[in-house]
Amino acid sequence: MKILRNKIESYLEVDPFILDQNVKKKKFIDIIRHQLRHHIKNCKNYRLWYEKNNFLKPDKINKYEEIPFVPSAVFKNVELKSIKSKTKIISSSGSSGKNKSSIAIDEATSSLQKKCLSKILKSTIGQQRRIFFIADAEPKENFGQMLISARYAGMSGYLLASKETNYLFKLNNKNQLEVNHDTVKKLNSIIEKEPIVIIGYTYIIYDHLIRNKEIKLQNSLCNKNTKLVHFGGWKKLHNNKITKQEFNNQAITKFKIDANNIMDIYGFSEQLGSIYVSNGNGGCKVSNYSHILIRDPKTLKVVEDGQVGFMQFLSILPLSYPGISILNDDIGYISKRTFEKNVEKIEFKVHSRLDKLELRGCGDTLPDHYYI
Repeated sequence: MKILRNKIESYLEVDPFILDQNVKKKKFIDIIRHQLRHHIKNCKNYRLWYEKNNFLKPDKINKYEEIPFVPSAVFKNVELKSIKSKTKIISSSGSSGKNKSSIAIDEATSSLQKKCLSKILKSTIGQQRRIFFIADAEPKENFGQMLISARYAGMSGYLLASKETNYLFKLNNKNQLEVNHDTVKKLNSIIEKEPIVIIGYTYIIYDHLIRNKEIKLQNSLCNKNTKLVHFGGWKKLHNNKITKQEFNNQAITKFKIDANNIMDIYGFSEQLGSIYVSNGNGGCKVSNYSHILIRDPKTLKVVEDGQVGFMQFLSILPLSYPGISILNDDIGYISKRTFEKNVEKIEFKVHSRLDKLELRGCGDTLPDHYYI
């Protein structure tokens, strides 16, 4: 595994978004081949599944679309672990709060995830560390414990880019968020003077920050380099008919911020560290550390750009579990693909989410023998 880890660490030294597409494909698929061999050897359930489906042997894989994928829902039902060493178990929040995914993360995988996340963040919010104002309460959870929630695990990664953290809320005796007026006062004192980062989960920023009349920003205009970063599921907002454009419009009014500085980050627990950033109303950008394919919901064949289908995400990062190729529960499409000096730039948009999914993360599309 040491050779594989060194290959990944070396590849993470390349620029997140500028790399010749042929160089990316060659190096990316080489790492995936090594990853497949590693997981087939060390994860019994994954090996049995791989052999049962008679997938291409790793050395025979030459195209992105030839890389086998697992539905993200299998992590709710089957233990998939590729190492024997001590791990933390990341538990996803789940759309319904039931039957959560469990992902085993060891120190090596965690280190790679943090490095990947840090590289992409620096490329999008700037190289210098910023003061962070967090739309949440300071967590009570101990990050050293063996079982931690995806909410706080996800947030901890972003805080690597901060030089100082300030929490805009605190928990009252009913465990509910209430405004931390001292932090809001501090925010008002510097928001015009220097670039900061306001960050949090999408629904918390909307419900508790943007719409909260207790929080009044007294500035005429925030610093031109200030970023509003939000991530996490859109389900609660979509249920209330709040679109991304409406969210952005209200954020612009509240913070007097440029739309391009509002960053919506897409990611999911089964591939922590691999994030996809969109600016304003644009699509989510695919970095060189990941790749995306859209597959027809009926045939599972790769579709043309603009067509809606299941999203298959490829990541070079996971060592402790076979999460390198995931078909997740969201439906989406490639919204933009451009080529500049042989650099391929891909953006995608999420169309909708499949609800009430369990093991068959793709409804009844996949044949029975495909499930782990």
